[in-house]
Amino acid sequence: MSTLKGVENIDTLMRPCELPGRLRADYLAFNRFAIIEQKSLDVDPDYKAQAFIDKVIRDHAIIGAGQVSLESIFRQLPDGDALRTELYHILAKNLDDILAKADKQARDTRATFLISEAIGIVVILNDSSQFIQPDLVVFKAFDMLRKRLPNGEIRYPNNQVVLLISEAHRVVTGDRRELIPIETIFSDAGNSLQMATHCADTLKRRWVEFNQAEYVEAPVEPRNVRTRDRAKVHLLKR
Repeated sequence: MSTLKGVENIDTLMRPCELPGRLRADYLAFNRFAIIEQKSLDVDPDYKAQAFIDKVIRDHAIIGAGQVSLESIFRQLPDGDALRTELYHILAKNLDDILAKADKQARDTRATFLISEAIGIVVILNDSSQFIQPDLVVFKAFDMLRKRLPNGEIRYPNNQVVLLISEAHRVVTGDRRELIPIETIFSDAGNSLQMATHCADTLKRRWVEFNQAEYVEAPVEPRNVRTRDRAKVHLLKR
């Protein structure tokens, strides 16, 4: 982020002036037309997956031993689709907390710097949580940005863009290139803002240039997304 022209580190800006009770985001960018909060899914929740699978093994009387993939277990069970969905929601529970806090950070930062027109952007970096598939983050972020209060108001209105960079996963092309999944999720308000699209596209381009990598986003056909390393759970003989 520091290589992007015009980015200001908010911690540095606020060092001589702490405001008790106010949260703040990480960066101001694009001539202060954007507030950026960076979050990391930096703990691989394999223990949650293992605990879930241990229960599945007990409930379905599965017999076996060794390391196997989650999919190999789900495919053999009649309720495999439901179990897969249940597990992914367990693994992604902290996304609710991440996006809820990021909303408050954008709100307070906007008030602190008197930049009411600035858009809010949350950049989520998934370096190691291999069980949290990119599509799950997309579904969760899409819903969070559109969640409403009982009176009909948007529950989290202060961020218009969520940008996911999932380095824990790869998409292998027909010519054997490995692309990193990147997803952009806009709120309804963000969809209508040209500045939101410009900022998201610029951040993705700078990420590609800085990391000298390739990425893939929002294809028409389903992607064959796999983990960067083999994500396995233990199947204990019972």
